[in-house]
Amino acid sequence: MNVTPARSYRCTYHPRDAYGGTQLSESGVLPIIQVKASSAEHAQRAAAAITGCAIESVERVDDAEVVA
Repeated sequence: MNVTPARSYRCTYHPRDAYGGTQLSESGVLPIIQVKASSAEHAQRAAAAITGCAIESVERVDDAEVVA
């Protein structure tokens, strides 16, 4: 069994209104949620489960390397 390290992902999602429909943002900027997962697919599933909303995009957030 291979262990895949968890990485950070930033997921953009479409928020819902009180009636369950997609809520449009006045500014045009979608909210984000950051999750740790082993892959982008797992991050998308986790974000959808947490928010209950449709996920627009998933981006991997690379840890900044410290240069000495």
